[in-house]
Amino acid sequence: MESTSQLSKAEAKELFLELIKTRDKKIRNKLIENYLYIPKLLTRKYAYKSNDYEDIYQVACLGLMYAVDRYDPSKGFEFDTFASPTIIGEIKKYYRDKQFIIRVPRRIQELNREINRAKTTLEHKLMSTPTISDIADYLEISEEQVIEALEGNNVIYPKSLSMEFEASNDGQETTLLDLVGSEDDNMENITTVEDMKNRLKTLNPIERVIIEERYYNGKTQKEVADIIGKSQMTVSRLEKKVMEKLKGESL
Repeated sequence: MESTSQLSKAEAKELFLELIKTRDKKIRNKLIENYLYIPKLLTRKYAYKSNDYEDIYQVACLGLMYAVDRYDPSKGFEFDTFASPTIIGEIKKYYRDKQFIIRVPRRIQELNREINRAKTTLEHKLMSTPTISDIADYLEISEEQVIEALEGNNVIYPKSLSMEFEASNDGQETTLLDLVGSEDDNMENITTVEDMKNRLKTLNPIERVIIEERYYNGKTQKEVADIIGKSQMTVSRLEKKVMEKLKGESL
């Protein structure tokens, strides 16, 4: 629901400062509603087809939520200047993720769209990243169906090593090249992508999500923990166990 009156810049700044101090959900919602015109404008610009409009608007609103959560008025930027690149980045990511190398079944694509909408709604409602269980409960489907759809979403065109990700805590942009680790001699016998795919099939659904989110999607252990509803320590332990298992199978 949109605000009945637009906040002045001074009023908005005051609310942002209060949000930083209190993380009050009502203040967050009021700021999101106040700036809904930004996703609307950008959706009209970037929705290439009329049937994309609803999905792009949902993605743009998710970008707005991220921007509201990260904005600090003391840095000297106006909010719309800060928010627009974040929202545009989410929209471009959405379009990249639609470019499948392998034809994914229509039911998986449709379920992916439902999951994306559910994520947006639940992020707003919970003020945190929804877990697989949260999404499954919201959509009234099994956790296995959610995992299957998320796995299908990873069958996309390879990303450029120069592609920039969101800024880190120190304000520096991170590229995929920055995330590439050093050579691991223990993995030298895994020689093909097909070989790795076969090894991943031996993992259980949770293990696969951890590896795919960590090494394909570049998420931190904390972010993966939020997704699967476990502690960061558990993710760290499981990740180590899985990597040892994969390396052991390559010997």
